[in-house]
Amino acid sequence: MRRWLSRAPEIALAACLAPLAVRLLFRDRLPLLAPLTYATPVSVLAALAALAWALAWRLERRGLARWSGALATALALWAVAANVSLHPSAEPGRYRGLLWNVQAGRRGWERVAEQLRVEDPDVAVFIDVGHKPGTRSPAFTRALPDRDIYTWNDALALAVRGHIVDSSYTPLGFASHAAVARVRLADGRRLTIVLVHPRSAPTESRAGVFDALADVLAPLRGEPLLVVGDFNTPSDSVYFDPIRREFHSAFETAGMGYAGSWPMPFPLLAIDQVWSSDAVPIRSCHLSGTMASDHRLVAFSFD
Repeated sequence: MRRWLSRAPEIALAACLAPLAVRLLFRDRLPLLAPLTYATPVSVLAALAALAWALAWRLERRGLARWSGALATALALWAVAANVSLHPSAEPGRYRGLLWNVQAGRRGWERVAEQLRVEDPDVAVFIDVGHKPGTRSPAFTRALPDRDIYTWNDALALAVRGHIVDSSYTPLGFASHAAVARVRLADGRRLTIVLVHPRSAPTESRAGVFDALADVLAPLRGEPLLVVGDFNTPSDSVYFDPIRREFHSAFETAGMGYAGSWPMPFPLLAIDQVWSSDAVPIRSCHLSGTMASDHRLVAFSFD
């Protein structure tokens, strides 16, 4: 037992370095190794390096402690740079938007409705709305009384202050969903909204889902476009690289605070995301958590 304790710093350091090497070399490109990347965000790697430092310092192994401490500091700075955005908005956008995985109302639809009344969005995208419209629909109607509300299935719903002109649904693979809605807001502003929800399957390659999403987005180029959803894929995934070349991340360009959205109460992964085309400038974005869901909601404003 004492022998294992004496090796504890090396064990903690190995637990950090192995997934770090995978992240640096492959990110989540290789399906067999992707779950390791998803399970060890940079903040977790920083914590493992800090543990190695603490153990080495306790065992008076100063050289290993210094090396582990330097690594922990570098990873902590990386985590902050990747997940914290400081873009205080001089003034909010003309329209208020919201994205929220409401966890099928498992924690009570009245809690969801209460938060919606506070946010008062012009555009609201809901993910994982569940199989019980008898309880969900009255809650949405009470909280958003003057909105046009449309639900595609148990996964996707949209509410707008205005009118949903037309809509369509496209599967992105087994149990993975996308919907396209063209809307006219109350003042006549036209907007196309793509709702996205791939299934949670960390052991599967995300390539097929994102290829299917690219096919959905291709004919929409040139339209004022929001791409919104719980992607069940961290924002630093290799599969967001093509999206990042064409669209702007609301949090990266106008965010304030911390990007992690799941799981509450200690959100480590930024899987709930809002992207926009050039024609839909995002003016502000922040996330907030409530006891109504295991996902933080994304509140944003745009012109």
